[in-house]
Amino acid sequence: MQHNSTGRDGDGASTTGGTGTIELAAGGFRPDTELITASGPTRISELSAGDRVYAFDLTTHLIKLKRVTSVQQVTYDGDLVALETNRCNLHVHPEHRIVCRTIGQDELRIRPAEALEDYENYKLANDWRTLPGERLEEVDITDFVDDYEMCAETDVHGHTVRARLPEGCEPVRRNGHVGYCFDPETFEAHQEAIESIAAEVFIHAGPNHHRRPYRFDGDDFVEFLGWFVTEGSTTWPTSSDTIQIQIAQQDEEHRPAIRDLFDRMGFAGHTDSKSFSFSSKVFGRLLESLCGTGSHEKHLPAFVWDLSTNQQELLYETLLAGDGSECGTYYTASDRLAAQLCRLLVELGLKPKWTNRRGTWRVCGRDVNDGFMSSQNVRRVDSSGTLYRLTMKDYSSVLAGRTGIFQWVGVSRVS
Repeated sequence: MQHNSTGRDGDGASTTGGTGTIELAAGGFRPDTELITASGPTRISELSAGDRVYAFDLTTHLIKLKRVTSVQQVTYDGDLVALETNRCNLHVHPEHRIVCRTIGQDELRIRPAEALEDYENYKLANDWRTLPGERLEEVDITDFVDDYEMCAETDVHGHTVRARLPEGCEPVRRNGHVGYCFDPETFEAHQEAIESIAAEVFIHAGPNHHRRPYRFDGDDFVEFLGWFVTEGSTTWPTSSDTIQIQIAQQDEEHRPAIRDLFDRMGFAGHTDSKSFSFSSKVFGRLLESLCGTGSHEKHLPAFVWDLSTNQQELLYETLLAGDGSECGTYYTASDRLAAQLCRLLVELGLKPKWTNRRGTWRVCGRDVNDGFMSSQNVRRVDSSGTLYRLTMKDYSSVLAGRTGIFQWVGVSRVS
């Protein structure tokens, strides 16, 4: 299994602008405008050449992470055009490109903000598609951890097993009377051979530690990580050399799903009316590495961005089941997780909205037919000062907005 954080951008190395740049419009965003990037919402004033931003192609409706090739800071003395609705908040230079269509039109078009006609009904860009990721069929956690021991249990005599092991595949010790134990380096080098002679293979941290499965169905692993991110914790008991992994859940609606998941994954442990738990130093380290520790540090694993859409949806639905409301708002104290959820929503074809109230992030996504009326939602505002002009690689529109709400809108240049 490959696990990285590049995402499905289809983009080459970053560029710095210059030759080959196409001027689209003067335009410019206010400094407090945020764009959805590979790390979540980021203020345009904090962007640099090489950063990756979600960008939209008006012809194909395909979105990809594309490189910022230039961010130009300019001084502006004059009015801005404010486009404000419950789902849109943009303050832009009068020449800035607005992506929209009038009622009755099928195709999106570009209009300068200053040319949005009074009494017209407009629709914004509401539909897009992403490059499909690959379904994660199976997960072998030895791809993620390097401090463990493998226990190969066999049905045949030890001398027979040793004779069938390839040269250099030396066990570190006997596994009782039923097999042998191998260190990570040996198992990685000879995994296929070891698995072929074993009746069962388990992973643990060493002698006197519980043996656990190490291969899992991809959907089960994604769901398990979703429950851990939203309801999970790790604790190192002072009385034992292990890590306690707990999934808290009191809601009877969701407890059967977690119970069945633990059964499918082979996580024998303890269950009470409030939680499900088991002990494992290997899995504790794995979960802390992939998903963080504590409510303020939780985050999504890097390989999430390469998953199939169905598995990304499974992850999101699991998160909502843990810490979401009935209306689909997710609550978290983690800055990083909130930002990643905004990106996940974009991958799922939903427009994100995020706010922070007293240290708690509220993130929600909506599949809505957003639009506006010029006479009600467009006005001029006095906003002399600094504007930011954005040059993007290949694509001419980005997902941007203020006050935590976002819409597809044009940029100043394409390179």
